[in-house]
Amino acid sequence: MATEVPLKIRIDVRDLWNSPKSDLQVSIVALEQTLGHEIVPNVQWHILWDELKDRFPDKGTFVPFISRIVITWYERLLWRLDNNNFPEWTEELLGLLSGGRKQLIIEPSPPPQNRPRTFWDTRTSSFYLGIPNFEPLPHSKIVVVFDHDFEKLLIQDGAADEGWDDLAAESLAPPAAFHSVTSEPRRGVTTHAVNNISSETKPTIERLPSLRELSRPDQLFAQRAPYILTVDTGNPLIIRCSHEASLELISSYLNRWGKLNTGDTLRRNVLKVELIESEFCNGLQDTLSIEPHINFHNGGYQINPTLVLAFIEGVLGYKLVHTNGHNWVYRSDTILNTPTSS
Repeated sequence: MATEVPLKIRIDVRDLWNSPKSDLQVSIVALEQTLGHEIVPNVQWHILWDELKDRFPDKGTFVPFISRIVITWYERLLWRLDNNNFPEWTEELLGLLSGGRKQLIIEPSPPPQNRPRTFWDTRTSSFYLGIPNFEPLPHSKIVVVFDHDFEKLLIQDGAADEGWDDLAAESLAPPAAFHSVTSEPRRGVTTHAVNNISSETKPTIERLPSLRELSRPDQLFAQRAPYILTVDTGNPLIIRCSHEASLELISSYLNRWGKLNTGDTLRRNVLKVELIESEFCNGLQDTLSIEPHINFHNGGYQINPTLVLAFIEGVLGYKLVHTNGHNWVYRSDTILNTPTSS
C-alpha cells in the first residue's frame, strides 16, 4: 500500500478511516452495541484507488467519498435492526452472524453496475460492498439502494438480483412528484409550481458532505449539476455561469466567427468577448463580458442578445427558467463533459 497509494490517501485513511474518533469508527461501534457482533470493514486501498482514481482528480476527496458510502451502510443496517417491522429478518441475520465478528469486504464493482451494491457472501460468510466506477450518487439515493439490498440480503436463491435494473433506473431518476412541474415548457418563473407537487410528498433526509469531500471549485462545479446561467442585456452584455466550460465555448465560438471592424486600425473584431475570473476563488472563470471594442454610441448602444440566447438553448442545451425581457435565467441538469482530443 505504501508504494502504490498516494500519500494524501494514506493520510486520510489514517485520519478518516482508522482513527477511533472518525465518523466511520463511531458508526461501527454504534452498530456493534445494538447487534452484539462486530462487523469490520476490509478494503484493499491500492485496488480500489486503481479502479476509481480517474473520477477523483482531487485525491483529498477519495477517502471521504468511500467513507460516506460505508458509513451509510452501517447506518442503514442499524436503522433496520432498530425497526420493529423486521423481527424475522433480524433473527435470521443473527443466526448468520454466530461464531464471532464478520467482515464487510469492500471492492470495486464490475461494470456495468452504476450504484453501490451489497449482499451476503455465503462462500466467505462475509458482507460484500461493491463501489462502482460511476458518477457518485447523493446520500438519499444511496439510502434507497441499501434499503433494497438489505431487504434481499438473506435470499440465497438468486432472487436478490430481481428488479436490479428497475431499481437502478429509479434511483437515478428525479422524484415522480416533480414530473408534472417540469413537463410543461416554461417561459418564466412558475410561481404556482409548489402547488402542483403532491401534498403526500415526504421530505427526504440528505447528509451534508464534509468539507474534505469537496474538491476545488473549478472541479466541483464542472462535475455537479445543475448548472446555472444568467444573461443580462445592455452594454456590456454579461453572461454568468457556474459551469466554466460553457462560458469558454461561447467565448471561443464568438471570437472565432467575430465580425472584423474594418475601421479599426488594430484590426480587431467589432465586439470584445472576454472571460473574467471569479471573485469567489482563483482559477475559475464565471463571467463572460461582451462589448464593442470601440463605442461611438455614448453608452446607449444595446448588444443584440438573440444569437447568444439561441446558442445557450440550442447548442449547450440549457433550459429557460425565467425572463423579463432584459434578463434571462437558465438551468441545465445534464453533466456536460468537454471533448477530448484524439
